[in-house]
Amino acid sequence: MDTQSARERTIQAYQMHAGVLLGYAHRLTRDDALAQDALQETFLRFFISLMQGEDIQNARAWLHRVAHNYVCDTIRSASVRSAVPLEQAGNDRIRDERSVPGADLAAEWVEAARLLLAPREWQCVQLRAEGFDYTEIATQLAIRPGTVGCLLHRATQKLRIRMLKKERPA
Repeated sequence: MDTQSARERTIQAYQMHAGVLLGYAHRLTRDDALAQDALQETFLRFFISLMQGEDIQNARAWLHRVAHNYVCDTIRSASVRSAVPLEQAGNDRIRDERSVPGADLAAEWVEAARLLLAPREWQCVQLRAEGFDYTEIATQLAIRPGTVGCLLHRATQKLRIRMLKKERPA
């Protein structure tokens, strides 16, 4: 692909997906700067891949996968772990959102769900909440669509049981 075509396709993908992708990266990191870095790096890699002739059929899934991998790799690095403890960053974000009525209860439920579910189940739930279908989730996580269905079913069952336990009087 020539430079002009790659640039146009990157700009079009940016206009269509940047907002959602930034929100996704921010939910993963709870850090504005790291989320911005992930967004910038993701679109740079998109442009480079197009320039190298890669045929990207589903830009949305490709971009989410690259952003997710970038965030995971960055968080694993020793420099980020020593600079920003994830637990502290997440707690700061939850405290900031508590100024909105009902946000503290929602944050508690999200945190409880994250702790209850296995990491792969949590990833599937997050991607499904982003609007991805089973095939897109499977592509992004490098698993089969049937496995996505199984993971989402298990996650739903775990959450349903937990909610029923919370609703019953003690």
